[in-house]
Amino acid sequence: MTILCEIAELQALATSYRTEGLVVGLCHGCFDIVHLGHIHHLRQASSLVDRLFVSITADEFVKKGNGRPIFSDRVRAEFIASIRYCSHAIVNHSATAEPVISALRPDVFFKGADYSSSTDPRVKAERLLVHSNGGRVTCTDGLVMDSTSRIAQVIMS
Repeated sequence: MTILCEIAELQALATSYRTEGLVVGLCHGCFDIVHLGHIHHLRQASSLVDRLFVSITADEFVKKGNGRPIFSDRVRAEFIASIRYCSHAIVNHSATAEPVISALRPDVFFKGADYSSSTDPRVKAERLLVHSNGGRVTCTDGLVMDSTSRIAQVIMS
């Protein structure tokens, strides 16, 4: 489990894995306070691919309210990279996952169940980009759900 610093590293690894015939997946998110719902999401995603990349939203693009993110993007990346379901983590310095999707060209892009019927234009753009690169978007089942925002609110109050 490694933390990648550059998009070029991500591209090189993905190309190498595809040459080996491996299926590449991508999860993207803030992952500020990692909870059981995140672990379930990553576990389920990793069970459907050979290599799972996780992109973490950079601090400057986290729009979760005052005092967020609680942990810096570097700390969040280290935490995610330490989870056995994650093959590689990278901090995404963009407002959306699109640059990582373009570079990685995942066979499968995973979203949580809460995004299954999302009309958010950013999510629509991500879906379109994944499909245009020949990939598919899969929502994990969401059997274990929680909210980092809810947890943060409880902790801060």
